[in-house]
Amino acid sequence: MKVLFLYLCVAVKHYRHHAIALLFLCVLHFSSTAAEAAKVLIVGDIKYAFVAGVAADIQLTVRSQVKEFAVSEVRGQLAATVEREGAEVVVALGADAVHEALRLPPSIAVVYGLVVVPPRSARANVTGVYMSPPVSEYVATVRRYLPALSKISVVGSQAMLRSLTGGDYAQVSAYSVNSSSDLANTVNRLADAKSLLLLPDSNLLTAPVMSSVYLFSFRNNIPVLGISEANVKQGSLFALVFDPKAVSRQIGEKVQTILNGVDAGELPDSSPKRYNLYINSNTAQKMGVVIPDEMLKKARRIYQ
Repeated sequence: MKVLFLYLCVAVKHYRHHAIALLFLCVLHFSSTAAEAAKVLIVGDIKYAFVAGVAADIQLTVRSQVKEFAVSEVRGQLAATVEREGAEVVVALGADAVHEALRLPPSIAVVYGLVVVPPRSARANVTGVYMSPPVSEYVATVRRYLPALSKISVVGSQAMLRSLTGGDYAQVSAYSVNSSSDLANTVNRLADAKSLLLLPDSNLLTAPVMSSVYLFSFRNNIPVLGISEANVKQGSLFALVFDPKAVSRQIGEKVQTILNGVDAGELPDSSPKRYNLYINSNTAQKMGVVIPDEMLKKARRIYQ
């Protein structure tokens, strides 16, 4: 009887340790799962340093658990990934990521970024920050620093004109084009323009078209207002280019606002709040355009 009692005591002690160990493993697993779950998923081509940098800056603004996924990891299965993670918000960086995200159920908030203009979609619960400056930013810059060029001729597709001018052409002369050849022909008819702005559309702004535009520009002494730093290197008078850190912060602020309970659909699409200014002083000199010191001081870089 005494031996049996001792055996039972050892058994109870043995199984108690096992029970404690099992409980510990359960707690550890639960904690690990909770730690791995993310309220926010960032989807994009994060293999590229630029995109990875934007994603990292977004995380600095968001006060919640965030996970990053390459588009290739979640293509065709983003909804399942969101469900598995229990995510509330998906940040889509780049056109491919946006295409995947807009197919999610409308209960999942989508915040887009690193796209030229707002994506065309009837989906609810979506907002974001697009990269291209609206035409009004160029109008304001020219009026402030280069008033002699204030009559801007804007050329682009109907979709780009609608996205970047808001349909208000009062301060500019707007020309809608349907193809690269149509764009080139339209530009060649604008010999009376004071300055020229081509809206960003990779289908229209081909290398041959841009060569033709710059040839027209220098022959007629009509400055081209660029949409990228590369344009300024090529001969544009100046360009307004979105600031990645500022855009990242804007996206992060939208995400945090949504996590705080605001529907994404209530947050309007946003253009960048801050731009980097690039100037080509050689182009200015050739065209007799005097760039004021105040504008030169604001430039991030001046090409000569």
